[in-house]
Amino acid sequence: MSARTSNSSSTAAVIVACLALFTDMFIYGLAIPVLPLLSATVDAGPAATGLLFAGYAATMLLATPVAGALVDRHGPRMPLLIGLLGLAAATVLFALGGPFWLLLVGRAMQGFAAGMAWVASLSLIAATVPFAKRGPVMGAAMSMISVGILAGPPVGGLLVEHFGTVVPFLLAAGLAVVDGLARVVFVRVDHAATDDPTGPLAVLRVPGTVPVVVVVLISAAMIAAIEPVLPLHLALSFDTGPVGIGLLFGLTVIVGAVLNPIAGALVGKVDARLLVTLGILIAAVGLALVAVSAQLWQVIIAMILLGAAMALLSAPGTTLIGFQGQHTRPPALGGAYTLFNLAYGAGLMTGPAIAGALTDAFDLRVALLVVGAAILTAGLAVVTELPSALGISFQSAGHEEPAPRPDRSTAPRP
Repeated sequence: MSARTSNSSSTAAVIVACLALFTDMFIYGLAIPVLPLLSATVDAGPAATGLLFAGYAATMLLATPVAGALVDRHGPRMPLLIGLLGLAAATVLFALGGPFWLLLVGRAMQGFAAGMAWVASLSLIAATVPFAKRGPVMGAAMSMISVGILAGPPVGGLLVEHFGTVVPFLLAAGLAVVDGLARVVFVRVDHAATDDPTGPLAVLRVPGTVPVVVVVLISAAMIAAIEPVLPLHLALSFDTGPVGIGLLFGLTVIVGAVLNPIAGALVGKVDARLLVTLGILIAAVGLALVAVSAQLWQVIIAMILLGAAMALLSAPGTTLIGFQGQHTRPPALGGAYTLFNLAYGAGLMTGPAIAGALTDAFDLRVALLVVGAAILTAGLAVVTELPSALGISFQSAGHEEPAPRPDRSTAPRP
């Protein structure tokens, strides 16, 4: 195979992987202002709504080891196509609008499809992009996740307000078709990675990895906790329509997207533990402000704070997990980001389930105050064990060298 053919195959694989990740998170975001307002969901109550949102993450986690086994045995193409079928079925069930158990089935299928797509997409990148160049490509793939979840809520709110609850999922189905064609046409041959044999368990054994995993989980749970309970609260308390709800969630993602590269650039220059501590404190304040807000402008400020907290947690978390992967022998960037995916999915599952159950048992105010307190307690408990990553350095030439050997007080030893 010529270098030009190899580069073309690698580019196509990266495009397919990025499109798959974007599609998953766009449809995930699209559902945020729509599902809580469906009559079947409203009738089921806040706790059931929390389970509806948590079901996505639960089946995503269940699908992850299945997808990993399929990738190891057959390559990434098969799980990519299986995920496509699950996503198509989920959009059809959402478009039906109920009964509630059918929405649960659809959400579970969407999560299963995401688990297949995420693992297969990252594995496809690992199989086709040399390890030396893989870091920036992984970063681009993670950016597509942010773009998808940024676009989803406002588009979903706009469509449901003007055209009803069916049209957003028709759009989702159309996007799934485009995504599916790309998977079928451009991923014709399965690839096996040969230069990244170390898995996520090896990364987990590196000192300092468990606290990083907790930070990643918190960054996902913080936003996911408000997704099932805040839309209905906004509609009832402030008469906010679907477009307004979508724009509020979009505002959070915009703030996070703007600050994410800034926070990421600070990792290695500023002690990562300081960034994470600041993110934890801002997250707790943001959730508390949502809980006690009596006017809409206060909710807006709270959503801005949560976006800032998201950047201060996710940027160090995403960078540090790769830093930990550099300290296995051999290095395991792919294994590190598989671990990242599992932690992120766990956050998406626990946040909505806890917030929904507490809202049902008490009210939104109590639920978000408890979640904020839990995030504050868990975050501050692990932050001192995080690697500081001061002086972090990754080579971008034809080979990588691990970051300089850290001392015990700042980062894990190899």
